[in-house]
Amino acid sequence: MQGPKKIIVGTDLSDSSRTALETTAYYAKTFDADVVLVSVFDPTPFVAPSVIPGPTDLLESATREIERSIKDSLAQLRDELFADRPDRVELVALRHPAPGDALVDLAEERGADLIVVASHGRTGIKRVLLGSVAERITRLAKCAVLVVRTAAT
Repeated sequence: MQGPKKIIVGTDLSDSSRTALETTAYYAKTFDADVVLVSVFDPTPFVAPSVIPGPTDLLESATREIERSIKDSLAQLRDELFADRPDRVELVALRHPAPGDALVDLAEERGADLIVVASHGRTGIKRVLLGSVAERITRLAKCAVLVVRTAAT
């Protein structure tokens, strides 16, 4: 059986996504795969840039700081979970308003064989308000998708 050679794994840096990261580490080692460890962020998810007070370079400065902080967190995860292969793990902090779309687009750009993502198991109003990134990825991806279930929040 031939396994994936390039894996995209998305994380929101929450405890809930840890199982997906651990699963990816196992797959990467088992199949000798490269990993792209991704966290998608949107610094202004509910506010249009035209209503943010102050100069736009303030928003850009804040965005750079968010990106740096995310990359630091991703580096810690890489060092902890992929310690045996840090040179095979690329870190990506990606600014995009739709995490599912961003992960699917990145997988296509990088020629990934597999996308791994956690499903938080939200139901009811939380699911309506927050949506389902995992569901969107499974509908849009052209490669295999592994959804790792975690406890409902």
